[in-house]
Amino acid sequence: MKLKTSLSQLALHCLTALGLALAASQAFAQAETPAKGVMWEVKSEKNTAYLFGSIHLAKASFYPLPEAVEKAYKQADTLVVEVDTTDAKANEKAMPYFVYTAPDKLENHIKKTTWESLQSLVGPAAAQFQSLKPTIVATALSIGVFRQQGYDASKGVDLHYVLRAKQDKKDIVELESTAFQASVLGGLPDEDGDAMLAQTLEGLKSGDTLRETAGMISAWKGGDAEGLAKILQDAANKDAGSKKLMKLLLDDRNMGMTKKILSMLEEGRKLFIVVGAGHLTGANSITELLEKQGLEVRQIK
Repeated sequence: MKLKTSLSQLALHCLTALGLALAASQAFAQAETPAKGVMWEVKSEKNTAYLFGSIHLAKASFYPLPEAVEKAYKQADTLVVEVDTTDAKANEKAMPYFVYTAPDKLENHIKKTTWESLQSLVGPAAAQFQSLKPTIVATALSIGVFRQQGYDASKGVDLHYVLRAKQDKKDIVELESTAFQASVLGGLPDEDGDAMLAQTLEGLKSGDTLRETAGMISAWKGGDAEGLAKILQDAANKDAGSKKLMKLLLDDRNMGMTKKILSMLEEGRKLFIVVGAGHLTGANSITELLEKQGLEVRQIK
């Protein structure tokens, strides 16, 4: 599991529309402490940019963020994000990637054991998921874990800065499109989608998802990039399927985003870049790829 990137945003809307009420868990009541987050300074020969790791569901208590983060935002003329999640038209266009056209349904695309596992977790509400693809169901259930602990998409870090940038009249540049992100998550083969959903259900039942969520939030709030990277690496190494999914959802996308960041640095823009924190830590991360291109990359703690 990883910190949810904006691939999760439309799935969150699906979850809200379905009205699914998961049983609230009290297993991890996190102490409300100031959030440091994870941020890097990136220097080329001609330019300096700042990379800040986002979590897409957060709490009001996380703000204000550290002064170093605020300074990095204020000096920028351009905010760079994965996608602008406030673009309602783009969100609407992406929805077909997430759903089946009747009479097709979820149950036709996953193993019988996976369907039964979903039923055992959510009961009769499983029927409400029939129109959604397995990866979207898995994402919605994972988001539910965050929501149970009081995290809210309206307080998400990237959304926070998108709204501020619009108010401050800064340029906003997307590294990806909503349709592209939807095609990645919604376009997985049935085998991979089933594996993702089955693993998610197993993690929810065992409590692993709650523990991973608590660990990731704690690492992010404490500015512990190494700890965050370890959690992600452990999740990827669970089995071959997990490694394949992590490569598709993180590593492969990191390459495309890094190329666009390099291009904007060459243009001389003053950049404040906000992407999911999982894209910035560990092997094959954006920070590592930038270093390999000869840029000076330093975490600001």
